[in-house]
Amino acid sequence: MQRLLKTRIACFFLRFSFVPVLLLMGLPVYAQNQVQAVDVYLLSGQSNMAGVGEAGELNEPWNQPIDGAYLFDGKAFKTLVAGKDGRSGRFGPELGFAHYLRNNQPGRPEIYLIKFALSGQLLDAGWNGGAADGSSWVSAEPGPNRKTFYPGTSADDPNVGLHYKAMMKHVQAALEALKAEGKSPVLRGIVWMQGEQDAKNEVSAGRYAQTLALFKKRIESDLDSKPVPLVFGQVLPYEPAMDRFTHRDLIRQRMAEADWRSESKQAIDHVWMVPTDGLELNADTVHYSTKGLIELGQAFGLEMLKAHRKAESGR
Repeated sequence: MQRLLKTRIACFFLRFSFVPVLLLMGLPVYAQNQVQAVDVYLLSGQSNMAGVGEAGELNEPWNQPIDGAYLFDGKAFKTLVAGKDGRSGRFGPELGFAHYLRNNQPGRPEIYLIKFALSGQLLDAGWNGGAADGSSWVSAEPGPNRKTFYPGTSADDPNVGLHYKAMMKHVQAALEALKAEGKSPVLRGIVWMQGEQDAKNEVSAGRYAQTLALFKKRIESDLDSKPVPLVFGQVLPYEPAMDRFTHRDLIRQRMAEADWRSESKQAIDHVWMVPTDGLELNADTVHYSTKGLIELGQAFGLEMLKAHRKAESGR
């Protein structure tokens, strides 16, 4: 009888002491292991993506932190505030874009922006970039180690542009930062503002839509992403254009044709163009003013939400 009582007492303590052991092992605490999916947008291009907007010219709410919008600073994501990304008080279209998405997507999670912009740089494989006035056209055929955003035809293509490689390194660092915080980054869209430099050569201007389609496809492949919207701005709205933009009309035509709504043979699925005619420019007639950049970013946001709603409706 005494032995039976001791056995029952031992079983009692074993049974109830086993529960916290399981808890410590993490077996039943599924909530602690859940990963939060978050919306990620890649913003890239040349000087008008970098932006020369002046934060000192802004009034509320534009000069205030944007709740639920974060920008990668190379090491971590910080709440987006105009002119606080280390560029001496300047900003680009990310400001209007983030405002628009946060104000017009009730119930959506926070947004995380990864921006990578290089002033005066190229997309086409035929160029080898340098300073804004020091780029040179090499050949119509791709070549290795050229300073362009050319994505190559595959990850192991030796002709992948150096700027594309740098961009993807920056993106991967940002995604790893999110994962380290227990988040699961999901690419929701690409915003692209580039083309002025490619307008300086007939070949690069003429095949811009084709190269843009490859650029989009390669980003999605490198990030293991399903197809996402790519929203981009039509460059060089001012007329007459400066003499150096020798094929301004051709690249604008190819850009318009790249839009999926164009019904052109050049049209690209999930690609949306933002017309920029009428947006305020600085005196150089190339770069958008503070007001123009806000409007450009909002236009990007509008087209991005149109793209999401089209995808969600299945039409």
